[in-house]
Amino acid sequence: MGVSVPNLSMRNFYQFSGQTNKVGAKGLPTDTQQFVVSKAGEFNFRINNPHTTVQIVDQRNQVVATAKSGMDVGDASAKLGPGTYRAVVSRQYASNLNAVVEKEDGTKVSASEYKLDVSVRENVLMTAGGGMLRGTAREAVGNDSGVQKHTLNVAQGGEFTANLSIPFTRWVIMDKDGKVKASGDTMKPEEQIQDILKKPSFKLEPGQYELMVVPPKKVEGEVPYNLQFVAKTASLEAPTQEREFDRIMREREERLARWASEDARKPANKTNLTA
Repeated sequence: MGVSVPNLSMRNFYQFSGQTNKVGAKGLPTDTQQFVVSKAGEFNFRINNPHTTVQIVDQRNQVVATAKSGMDVGDASAKLGPGTYRAVVSRQYASNLNAVVEKEDGTKVSASEYKLDVSVRENVLMTAGGGMLRGTAREAVGNDSGVQKHTLNVAQGGEFTANLSIPFTRWVIMDKDGKVKASGDTMKPEEQIQDILKKPSFKLEPGQYELMVVPPKKVEGEVPYNLQFVAKTASLEAPTQEREFDRIMREREERLARWASEDARKPANKTNLTA
């Protein structure tokens, strides 16, 4: 019975696990995982083991993404079209590992177990009315910080407030230069302002941003959450100022109404007509 190939377009999250028990390029321990994408989308790849490299290779044998870990996790993202892909996982060196792989010439190299997480990188559209990220919190294991990365496309800029449905969680919006444009958290749930329109606001110009969410590391199972952005209109902050044209028309109508009222109170003049 063959091993089923996962379709990442049908899942929000998938975890590959295996062992680098094959000899790859430069004699390093390597393993390969295969997956399918049936619908174009953007994906996050995260390797949870130190000193490990992951290359995502398409059907033309071209590398479309590379994630390298040091002492902590390594991650990368890629936009993938429909097709079959390979994730090539390899150790960056072959020492201080437990298992052993024997090469064809009889020499031996070390091997180790690994876990590769793949998640959908959401593309959130922000209009003048706001937008929403729908995500899922999962337990972060080992050196994994649990940071979730998504793309925020602001079509119409403005001033917004945010409401996060899951407690003990942080979020941040950064521009392409890595500058923080907005941030917030629910680290003190008892102090959260319930009315979203009364929460602190921030301004965003049209463009593309990176939206990062850091849920709590200890989560039982999968916990869905929403990060909602709502436009903060001027009428909710201060009295609306009357436009000059509207003021002129209002005063004109008031004058006409006053004159009509005065004319109605004047006695009628009788005129005698003689033949």
